[in-house]
Amino acid sequence: MRSLRRPSFAASQGERPIGPLVRARFALGLAALLAACAAPEATPAAAPRDLERGPLVPSPGATLRIDDGTRLARGAYVLPAPGPDGALLLEGLVGVTLDLTGVELRGALAGADLDTHTGRGIVVRGCRDVTLRGGTIGGYKACVVVADSQRITLEGMRFEGWYGMRLRSTSALEDAADWLRPHENDAGEWTETYGAAISITGGAGHVVRRCRGRHGQNGVLLTRVEDTEVYDNDFSFLSGWGLALYRASENVVSHNWFDYNVRGYSHDVYWRGQDSAGILLFERCGRNLVAYNSATHCGDGVFLYAGQDLVEGRAAARGERDVPGSDGNLFIGNDLRFAVANGLEATFSTDNVLIGNDLSGCRQHGVWGGYSRRLLLQENRISDTKGSAITIEHGQECWIVGNELSGNERSVELYWDEDPELVGGPLGKQRDTASRDHWIVDNRFHDNVQDLVLSRTTGIVVHGNTWLPGNREAYIEDLTAADDPARGEATVRAWLNDLTGKAPSGNLRANTMNPWKGDLPDVVQAFANWTPPTVPGTFEPRAEERGVAFGGLETIVLGEFGPWDFRSGEPRPTMRRTGGLLADSRWNVTWFRWDAARSDPRTNEAAWRAGASTPLHTAEVPNLINPWGGSEVVKRAVGNTTFGLLATTTLQLERRGAYRLRVVSDDGVRVKVDGETVFEDWTHHAPEQAVVSLALAPGEHTVEVEYFQIQGAAALVVELERE
Repeated sequence: MRSLRRPSFAASQGERPIGPLVRARFALGLAALLAACAAPEATPAAAPRDLERGPLVPSPGATLRIDDGTRLARGAYVLPAPGPDGALLLEGLVGVTLDLTGVELRGALAGADLDTHTGRGIVVRGCRDVTLRGGTIGGYKACVVVADSQRITLEGMRFEGWYGMRLRSTSALEDAADWLRPHENDAGEWTETYGAAISITGGAGHVVRRCRGRHGQNGVLLTRVEDTEVYDNDFSFLSGWGLALYRASENVVSHNWFDYNVRGYSHDVYWRGQDSAGILLFERCGRNLVAYNSATHCGDGVFLYAGQDLVEGRAAARGERDVPGSDGNLFIGNDLRFAVANGLEATFSTDNVLIGNDLSGCRQHGVWGGYSRRLLLQENRISDTKGSAITIEHGQECWIVGNELSGNERSVELYWDEDPELVGGPLGKQRDTASRDHWIVDNRFHDNVQDLVLSRTTGIVVHGNTWLPGNREAYIEDLTAADDPARGEATVRAWLNDLTGKAPSGNLRANTMNPWKGDLPDVVQAFANWTPPTVPGTFEPRAEERGVAFGGLETIVLGEFGPWDFRSGEPRPTMRRTGGLLADSRWNVTWFRWDAARSDPRTNEAAWRAGASTPLHTAEVPNLINPWGGSEVVKRAVGNTTFGLLATTTLQLERRGAYRLRVVSDDGVRVKVDGETVFEDWTHHAPEQAVVSLALAPGEHTVEVEYFQIQGAAALVVELERE
């Protein structure tokens, strides 16, 4: 068998060598993936002409309409956006260039809280062959908004301090309100809800190059665009998405830096990511080329999702058949290390290809490929994941070939499980949801806790791998040959061995295998003999190669509005403190035992409360971040089952107003303010969050908390904030 060549992380350089490739309709199929076909001829581009009239000084409070003779005088302007037309409007223009070099345009003064920014900075509507160059823009919800236009170029622009949600999570506790919802964007929800430095909707042939953004939530949003190039940009240290695509196909994304686009992380406390990502592709994003980008330390390095049309059955309900997902995308040579969740998540989609990427050091998975079909993972490097290097549930015909997999908790995990919501829902009615026909060939496994974790999967081919150190036996149960169940178990087990006779470590239950017959599938052989295309851009994808200080997940530090840009020298941010206005209070707490038969708080509260007279522990704690006041000493003394607590503190308020009480609990809880019960959930329940509005007067207030824990998970957080 031909050895597989590892693609270089450095691509061929050049100003824009890809040219016609962007407009090519390359599709990934079983026989000849990436076969290029000529695209329809585009309307000839008009030659750009610079705007020539003397410079204008825009006035606040009105939209300045740009025509083919307008220039802005150099200087800094604070121009709040008066409406949907933005502060500057380019409408119906053809073949012009607006040079903003030396211009700073802001919707609000620098330094304002990001969640106060509103409006649009520059609106481009119904234009063709227009270039925006240079300038610094910030203080808006969306800085540049392009709609219904063709071949718009944005180059050399700087974005500083635009809209971002205030993160409610703390270093001690994740807040579910911080989760993003990228699933809906057909009505422009992304821009309207989350904002962006650049938002482009519709059209083709756009170019975004050499732009940079800091201190905002989202960098570049591309919705329903095609044949667009995004390269040599730096949208890093944001709290949402560096680049997000929605129903966007046949685009090239190359040589960009989208590092530290992250939320939902506190080192060694929680690692959720909350759907943040360096690069996001949602809802039928097909045949995009994503090459040589850096998206390290993100929620996900790349988050690809088929979309609600398929998964929720929306397209089938409209009468569509063979509904696609986000299919046929190609990821080459990207640096996707140290993701909070997954280096690359590719779900419910078909014919996606990952070649020569680095997905090491992720907290959950290097690659998560749930419900993927014909997913090719070739010559990638995945090491030191805390979960699994590669996990594919309910997938079919996925090829894991020539990868380096080392130091992972689990290296390759393939399985089928009970998943009634998806298997029995709209997706299962349209798609095969079995776990079957996967290939694990020519990979290098070493120093993994478990090399293979396979369950309820049929037709697996394992061949030519190396297992090092190779001295741990796998637990194997119910392993048979798919083609001939009469084959002996010893024969089938031998198919797992490498060429030296070493066996993998791991856990294999209820699987069937096929023998190696000497040939890889056509698609794998095609990419083994394939030369990656030349793409535009010069930015090096790997931080070490560009001399940038680099560390692991411990370098992610979040403040109220996103990650700390430690590389710029800015001061370390302060994350919102658990407790809000109660953060500086001191709680006097008594913990005590109760008995299910004699003093269950739900049936005999008086007896339960009497248990406080013989406490397990008493202490003054600075915060209620869990039922033990955040103290391991208290937790060891009290334990994790059948205990209660009574806690009291005082709070001094400076002014009358509306306040918001937030309570997270598992199990029962009751909160009193000045002796009056303001919230109660006196039940056995899973972790739940409740928010109650209170009207409080200035002065001193007494806050009391009563709580009981039964068993299992436990949670208790009490916070008060101004509305």
